[in-house]
Formats: sequence, structure tokens, C-alpha cells
Amino acid sequence: GLNSPLTALKHRGLRLVLAGSFSETYRRNAINNGFLALEATELVGELKARFGTDRLTVRTGLMARVDFGQSVVSMEGKDYPISPVGAAAQEIILTGGLENWVKARIEI
Repeated sequence: GLNSPLTALKHRGLRLVLAGSFSETYRRNAINNGFLALEATELVGELKARFGTDRLTVRTGLMARVDFGQSVVSMEGKDYPISPVGAAAQEIILTGGLENWVKARIEI
């Protein structure tokens, strides 16, 4: 199902994916599962130009820093815009997903 890739990523210890774009369904499912899916169109475009598109996975060894307050990801001294995370989505993600968020609300 739609949640299988998210579950696999979370079990590998990942909590965030940056991509050129996501469907609304994928983004909503990610948030509901306590996972961040952020669009970084400019960054992805530059990475494709640099590393090509002939392989689905490329291990670059690059490190990036995400600044949620400024809605940017910084890599190699350059800032790239990312899709902002709304307050409601932040709260759901921080509680580990929609199910945990609802449980916390019921317990109040």
C-alpha cells in the first residue's frame, strides 16, 4: 500500500525525504505517519544536473542541513528553498503521526 515505502524508510531510521515533488496523497500519508516529505525542486534539479538521471539511486556523500524556520536546506554553502511545514503538520509529526496525535487529544 501507500504506507509501505514510508514504513520502510522509518525502520531504516529516516524521518525526512527531500524530492522535486510529491502527490498530495503521498504528502498527507507521510504526515499521518509522522514522516516529513519536503519539496526541494531547485536542489533536486541541481543534483540531477550534477549526477545525471540514469540511475534511480546515487550515494553522493553530500551533507545537508534543513532550517525549518527559514524553509531552506543548505548544502555546500548554498541555500535551497523547501516547502514550508504548517503548524498542524508539525504537531502531528512531532507526536509520531496522526494516530498518536488523536490518542494524545483523547487523553487530555
